[in-house]
Amino acid sequence: MNIKQKIYVASGLIVVIVVLLAWGIVKPLIREIKSTSVLVRESNEKLSTLERTNQTYLEGLESDYKEAEGNISLIKDSFLTKEQAVDFFVSLENIASSTSNQLKIEANEFPNFTLHLLGDFPNLMKFLGWLENSKYFLDVYSLQIKQFTEKTSLQEEAVPAGTITTTLKLKAHTQETKAYEEEKNLKSD
Repeated sequence: MNIKQKIYVASGLIVVIVVLLAWGIVKPLIREIKSTSVLVRESNEKLSTLERTNQTYLEGLESDYKEAEGNISLIKDSFLTKEQAVDFFVSLENIASSTSNQLKIEANEFPNFTLHLLGDFPNLMKFLGWLENSKYFLDVYSLQIKQFTEKTSLQEEAVPAGTITTTLKLKAHTQETKAYEEEKNLKSD
């Protein structure tokens, strides 16, 4: 072989090697570009779906917020203040007398307090119904009911059979306890 033929053969081999290398590199790159474009398209579709969903969710949150904002004054009124405590206890005594119950209140550790009722069972249920439907947030921690089976003397008073004595331990939610609980929740988070 002469030099010209060797140059043509070497050039041909180099061209073939370059084409094979290019084909081996370019073809995987083209496949990678196609798969990446498919992933980008899918991600864009998911993102647009998520944006639509988030928009709907945010609109729902906004309407819930407006509704809750309208009810905040009602909720705030349901928390007792120390100034309202006396009126609250007076109303408890009025309800007890209107339901034919005798009431004794122990409020040494307000907002925790204890109610002692003396009366019959239907009147107790009326009183408890009032407590349940009152406008204040109250938690009942303990309820003890004891029935007198025979005529008994209770603190120098004659108590007829069938009378029940009830002890209720309650906690009234106040503005101060609400603020304390919110602060405690923030610290625990």
